[in-house]
Amino acid sequence: MIRIIIADPDPATRKALTLLLQRKMGTNGIVEVGDVETLIRTLADASPNLLLLDWRLYGSPAPDTCRLLQKAYPQLKIVLLSVDAADEAAAREVGAGFVYKGASPDELIATLTPLLMNDMDKDTPQVDSNDDAGKENNDAGQCADA
Repeated sequence: MIRIIIADPDPATRKALTLLLQRKMGTNGIVEVGDVETLIRTLADASPNLLLLDWRLYGSPAPDTCRLLQKAYPQLKIVLLSVDAADEAAAREVGAGFVYKGASPDELIATLTPLLMNDMDKDTPQVDSNDDAGKENNDAGQCADA
């Protein structure tokens, strides 16, 4: 199962993102957190595939939080969310994906899908490796950078 943490101080934003991801990506493994302390506790208890981290999450500047999390959880994919499109360069500098909060739902899903492709492939039954279609499916799971 795909496991996603949504870390955003606004409960309405967290709920909207949860509903969107459930409907568009079919994942129910979503945990919502509202601050950095809860995020750290949640990361210790779970093994998420992806973290959607609000740029202004209370507790620490996003780039600093991102760096710390990448050291502690090197396999964790992080996408920073911001109301300021100018934050994208700083997100990229720390190796995170970026989604502008003004983006359409389709743009958000288009950003997340490549990041989760390998994880989604692990959750689906594999086709017999002797089948040509199965070979294509196994090759399609390469993860792209956001």
